[in-house]
Amino acid sequence: MDDIMLTDEELRLRRRRRKRLLILAASAAVLILAVVFLGRPTLHFIKAWQARRQAREAMELIEKEQWNDARKKATAAYQLWPNEPEAIRAVARFLSRTRQAQALEFWDRLGDNLTRADLVDEASVALLAGDDTRAKRAIDALLTGKFEGTKPIDRLLAAQLALRHGAPIEAHESLQKVFNDPAATNREKLQAALIEIAISGGSEAWREEGWSWMKRVGEQTDAASLDALTVLAQTLVNQEKAPDKFPLTGPELSDKLERHPLARAPQKLLAIDLKIREQKEAKADLIAQAVERWKNGAPEEMAALATWLNGKTEFQRVLDAIPLDKSMLSRDLFLQRLDALGGLGDWREIKNLLDRDTFPLDPVVQKMYLARCNAQLNEKAASENNWQRALESAHGDPQKLLMLAGYAEKNGASEIARAAYDEAAAEAPRLRAAHQGRLRLAETTRDTKKIHGVLAEMLVNWPNDPAVQNDEAYMRLLLLGGTAAVPSSSDAVPSSSDASSSSPAPDASPAGNEEIEKIEQLARTLVEKEPASLPHRTLLALARLKLGKYSDAMDTYSNIQVARNALTHSVLAIHAAVLAANGKSEDAATELREVDVTRLLPEEAALIAGIPK
Repeated sequence: MDDIMLTDEELRLRRRRRKRLLILAASAAVLILAVVFLGRPTLHFIKAWQARRQAREAMELIEKEQWNDARKKATAAYQLWPNEPEAIRAVARFLSRTRQAQALEFWDRLGDNLTRADLVDEASVALLAGDDTRAKRAIDALLTGKFEGTKPIDRLLAAQLALRHGAPIEAHESLQKVFNDPAATNREKLQAALIEIAISGGSEAWREEGWSWMKRVGEQTDAASLDALTVLAQTLVNQEKAPDKFPLTGPELSDKLERHPLARAPQKLLAIDLKIREQKEAKADLIAQAVERWKNGAPEEMAALATWLNGKTEFQRVLDAIPLDKSMLSRDLFLQRLDALGGLGDWREIKNLLDRDTFPLDPVVQKMYLARCNAQLNEKAASENNWQRALESAHGDPQKLLMLAGYAEKNGASEIARAAYDEAAAEAPRLRAAHQGRLRLAETTRDTKKIHGVLAEMLVNWPNDPAVQNDEAYMRLLLLGGTAAVPSSSDAVPSSSDASSSSPAPDASPAGNEEIEKIEQLARTLVEKEPASLPHRTLLALARLKLGKYSDAMDTYSNIQVARNALTHSVLAIHAAVLAANGKSEDAATELREVDVTRLLPEEAALIAGIPK
C-alpha cells in the first residue's frame, strides 16, 4: 500500500537499495562458506610457507656454522609445520652437521626425496653412528651415477667405510682419487691425509704420503691449513720422538702456528707446547710468559689459557691469573675455575660457588657437579640426591642425558649412568652412543647374559650392522652349552670331514647344535665380506670349536695379518683354545701367558681352564 504513494523515482531508488542488500547478503554468504571450506587449507598453506622460509634461513645459518641460531630457526620451522619436507630437511641437516645420530630418524622421513647434499650428510652421520649398512647405501647412491659426476667427498666417505670394514687397499684407492682431483678442497685433502695415515699400518710409503699431503695443506692460509698444522703439532707434542719421515720439525711448526693469520690463543698455546718440548729447561719461563700474554685477554682467550694450564696441572696458576670476578665473564671460564679448584681438592669452595648460584649453569650441570662435590666430601646422601636431581633435570633430553651419563660413569655413579643411558636410548632408540654406554656398563659386570641382552636390543635397531651382528652372535655362542671337549696333545685331532659328520658336542642338544651351525654360517658370511676382520674370524673359530671342527677352526686364522693392538684377551683366549684343540698345547700355553683371566668372561675362561700352562 505504501508503494502507491511513492513516485517512480522513489520506487526506482528503493528497488536499487533492495538489490544492493541482496548482493551484499549473497556476498556475505559466499564469504562465510569460503571461510568454512577454505579457511583451514589457507591456514595450512600459510604455515607451510612460513616453515619453508624459516627452514631456508636455518640452512643458511648452518652453512655459516652459526649453530645456536640455526638450531632455533630449524626448530621453529619444524614446530610450524612438522610435515613440511624443507623443515624436516633443516632439522636433519642441523643434527647431522652437529654429529647427532638422531638425524637418521629425520632423513628417514624424507624417504627417497634426498638430494646429493642430503646423502652426504646421511652417510656421514650413519658412519658416526656405526650404521654401516645405511652408510653404504647412501655412498653407493653417490658413486653409482644417480647424480651427475662423482665428487671428492663421495670418495672420502667410501674410504671411511672401507677403513671401518678393514679394507685398506680399497680405502687407499679412493684416497688417491681425492688427492689427484683438482676440484678437491684443502679440507677434503686434509681429511684424505688423515685417513691415509690411519690405514697406513705397516706401509711406510702410505704414512709418508699422508704426512706429505698434510704439510702441503698446512702451507696455505685457510682454516683447513690451520687444522693441518694443529694435527701435526699435536702429533709431535704427544710423542717424545718424532715419527719416521715426519715432514716438519718442532721449531718449524711452532713458527708456522704463530704466524698463521687465523691462529688464535689455542693454536698459539700449542706453539708454546712445541717450544717446551724442545726446551724443557725453559718450561717455567714459557708458561709464565703465556700467563702474562693472555691473563687479561678476551674471555675466550682467558678460557683457552685456563684450559691449557689445567691440562698441565697448573691449578693454582689458573686461580691466580683468572680470579673469581674474571671467571664470571663466561660459562667456560667459570667451569675452568671449578676444574682448577677440583684439581687442588678444594671441594668445599666448589660446593659454595654452586650452592650460591654464583654463575647461572644448566641445572643438569650444576647438580652433577654438586653430586661429585658431595661425594668428595663424604656426603653420601647429598650426593645421591643431587645425582637424582640431575637425572630429573635431564629428563626427556637425549643429549643432556648422554652428558650426565658420561659424567656419572666417569665418576663411579654407575646406577645413575645406567638410568641416564637407558632413558636416552628410550627417547632416541637409534642413538648409538646411548646403547654403547649401556654396553660398556654391562661389560663391567662381566655378566654375559646382561651383555647379550644389550646387544640383542641393538640388533633390533641395527639388524644389518656387521659389528652388532658379530658381537651379539659371539655372546649368544658363549651362552650356548655343549662346548666340544678340547683334546689333549696325545689325542687324535679330527679332520674337517670327520668333524662334520661327528655327533654333537657333549651336552649339546640338537636344537642348540643347530643354532651353533646357524652362527657358523653367519660368521662365514661376515668373514667373506670382511676377510681382514679379526672379530669375525674369532666368531667363526669359536663356532667351529663348539661344533668339534677343530681343524676348520685352526684354518680360520689362515691368511690374516693382525695388528698387535687388536689382540684382546678374549681373542687370545679363543685362539689358545683352538691351538690346544689341535694338539698344539705348547703354543697354547705360550699364548695364555699373555692372557689376563680376570679380564675374560666366565664362559671364555672356561674354554681355557683345562689347558696346561
